[in-house]
Amino acid sequence: MYNIKIAMSIRHQERKEMGNKIQGSSKCLFFFFSCSLSLNLSLLYLSFGRQSDRLTWTRTAALEAEAVASLSCSRHGRAFLDGIGSGSSQGEPACECYACYGGSDCSELLPDCPADADSGDPLFLEPFWMQRAESSAVMVSGWHRMSYQITKGTMLSIELEKHIRKLHSVIRNANETGKFMLFGDGSTQLLNAAVHALSYNTSSPAHVVAAAPYYGAYEAQTNFFKCEDYEWEGDAFQWKNTSDSSVNFIEFVTSPNNPDGLLRHPVIQGPFAKAIHDHAYYWPHFTAIPSMVDEEIMLFTLSKITGHAGTRFGWALIKDEEVYNRMLKYISINTIGFSHESQLRALKLLKVVLQGGGKDMFQFGYKTLSDRWRKLSTSLSLSKRFSLQKIAPQYCTFFLGIREPSPGYAWLKCEMEEDEDCERVLSGAGIIGRTGSIFGASKRYVRLSLLKSQDDFDWLLHRIKALVAQEAIKNGQIELTWTKKAAFEAEAAASILCSGHGRAFIDGNVSRGGKKPTCECFSCYGGSDCSQFSPHCPADAASGDPLFLEPFWTQEATRSAVLVAGWHRMSYSMADGSSISSELEWHIRRVHAVVGNAVAEGKFIVFGTGSIQLLNAAVHGLSLDTSSSSTPVSVVASAPYYSTTFFKSTNYKWQGDSYQWMNASNSSMKFIEFVTSPNNPDGRLREAVLGGPFVKTIHDHAYYWPHYTAIPAPDESLYERVSRYVSLNTMGVSHDTQLRALKVLKVVLQGGGEEIFGYGYQVMRDRWMKLSKVLSTSKRISLQKLAPQYCIYFRKIRGPSPAYAWLRCEMEEETDCHAILKAAGIIGRSGSKFGFESRFVRLSLIKSKDDFNWLLERITAFVAEESAKSI
Repeated sequence: MYNIKIAMSIRHQERKEMGNKIQGSSKCLFFFFSCSLSLNLSLLYLSFGRQSDRLTWTRTAALEAEAVASLSCSRHGRAFLDGIGSGSSQGEPACECYACYGGSDCSELLPDCPADADSGDPLFLEPFWMQRAESSAVMVSGWHRMSYQITKGTMLSIELEKHIRKLHSVIRNANETGKFMLFGDGSTQLLNAAVHALSYNTSSPAHVVAAAPYYGAYEAQTNFFKCEDYEWEGDAFQWKNTSDSSVNFIEFVTSPNNPDGLLRHPVIQGPFAKAIHDHAYYWPHFTAIPSMVDEEIMLFTLSKITGHAGTRFGWALIKDEEVYNRMLKYISINTIGFSHESQLRALKLLKVVLQGGGKDMFQFGYKTLSDRWRKLSTSLSLSKRFSLQKIAPQYCTFFLGIREPSPGYAWLKCEMEEDEDCERVLSGAGIIGRTGSIFGASKRYVRLSLLKSQDDFDWLLHRIKALVAQEAIKNGQIELTWTKKAAFEAEAAASILCSGHGRAFIDGNVSRGGKKPTCECFSCYGGSDCSQFSPHCPADAASGDPLFLEPFWTQEATRSAVLVAGWHRMSYSMADGSSISSELEWHIRRVHAVVGNAVAEGKFIVFGTGSIQLLNAAVHGLSLDTSSSSTPVSVVASAPYYSTTFFKSTNYKWQGDSYQWMNASNSSMKFIEFVTSPNNPDGRLREAVLGGPFVKTIHDHAYYWPHYTAIPAPDESLYERVSRYVSLNTMGVSHDTQLRALKVLKVVLQGGGEEIFGYGYQVMRDRWMKLSKVLSTSKRISLQKLAPQYCIYFRKIRGPSPAYAWLRCEMEEETDCHAILKAAGIIGRSGSKFGFESRFVRLSLIKSKDDFNWLLERITAFVAEESAKSI
């Protein structure tokens, strides 16, 4: 157990920096965690035995509870008696981690996890009850109150009622004298019971209203329990001028209000207006108590007093006996009473609360929430984009002094005109809130819960600070220091326009006597500013440079830029000893999940210096699997195939086209087949040609992304061999490259990838259609046939948009198509480079717009010349 405490202490220090993954000693803690429950149970049993022989039938239950509570879960989770089993034969409970933590002992921070501030789970009080483990525990016997009723034929605990009345008297928040008390399964059940009682025997349906912003459950519940006696009519302010008519109104008055924490009074007045006062938050940890309330119907809930939302217990104080009886009948029919276990636990908890006059718990709660409010307010005070509700300090009769605000929720507003959907704005920043429309307010508002665990709040604050910092940088409010020079250098280089036909880079050539980099012109353009077009320049469509996406990234300059510090990751390895970024790995897995083009779950990931390095690594890994063979493995690919050079090895040998070996694939010959899908050069989706027990495949999916093709629908030892190859070949992958890749993928994943893939598809589709149209009139040259196909990413039939044109010279005498096109000023890549006939040529469609336009012009002239000859 001493080692466990050491590990916990280390993790507690590491947790202070929110963005770092907690690692290191987790293996040690997991070892103890996996075996400690049984050991602790035995030790505790001996301890109980020595301390007292008075425990008999309660001993086992007590030992079980102590043993489970002894599991620390790194302070970022909790184990429960009724928790999820760890998978052992004994069914021992395992750690249930808080949001954004994982691992068997909850020690792993999940850095890309969103800050979930949606629900009102009042876990901010959990530490208080952990500190009072002994006084708040209650033993429930197997025979505890098995009857429907409690003593004297009632379903209410008389002792619990006494303690509730005493609590109100001590806190001085509500006058309980002369009121009937009714219990409910949380105050939620009492809401509709009250509406039912107040709408009873009315001549016309009562209008149920609440002043916006209002608690969304009022509308949801009223509409759900469709009844001829009442109907939901929305915002109370809309009915203020008709409140003196004969229309019956039932108004929910929430004070303090959920979501904005303001003290409220009824909006609608008059003889036909009745009110249900929801005082769930009218306690000293949420608000000042200026006076004791004394209303017709007042609702309270245990969840917001003690934090025990799961106990599902609430109560109502009711003046009118007839209303009380109707509500009691509703509850009796609805649930035949109230849980006796919940009443027993509520009684125990309220006894603890009342010790010391309630100051311990309410002071703890107030200090926690006021601290959270102060930190959040300070962070958002720097923002002009977001604002919070205004809550003034107020005198509190319980604390006998002026107290600062400590609301349960932040009612945040997006102030910018373009930020109409504030929930979406926050969601884009990794913050989950509840939209204002649920509260009958504008979508410019979002409710953020401040009630959840400390981990939840810390992560929310981290996300908010990042969002405000991003705003400040965008508005130039943060003064740049050591990054300023590098940022200006990049801005200066990017400001050199190069006539739109070139680009200047910060690592480019610098002009003589100058400090600025010179323009690097695109193909067929020259001059100092790239404004001079060379009309006799050939159209170079040989390489696969994917510059068609450059305009997208220039549009995304702000989101895609990354500054690399001089000291950025100078070590060979990352903090965890590996050479790959776990953050980048997570984003890679995420992009596959979003696009739906590959199953990444359960797969090992190896990074390479481009996929070229990984091709050789994969061949190396698979050929070692058959190293016991006396003959080298035959490496093949179906023509036309992407050509690359393999290292000469005694373990494998290039054997060309897969189709030539179809009859041999069932023999004892060993094969490694490359399957490129979509294929380079012809863009077709491919499957393996060879089959059999001695055939292994390497699937190259470089172009299996939605801008190139429709998307129709693990081996650990191999991973280790491939990983070792990359390690020995280049000692890992550039950390700077991984940083940039991470930044780029974060941009890609915003909006589910629709921006970049939508952009890329439109560009490639447009180019393919233009080229196809020009060549449709030619009998001399033809293109590959690609049919439209359903894409699960775009969720529709999409037309072809290949990266390359696989062009064929059809005339019998034109056997060298590459030479024919070159003579016409078009440079492609001969089919012989792909293990195919020289009648074929690959033309790249993925280069810059200038490159494609010039290629199209050359192709158009070539076809026009053919047409002229045929006349």
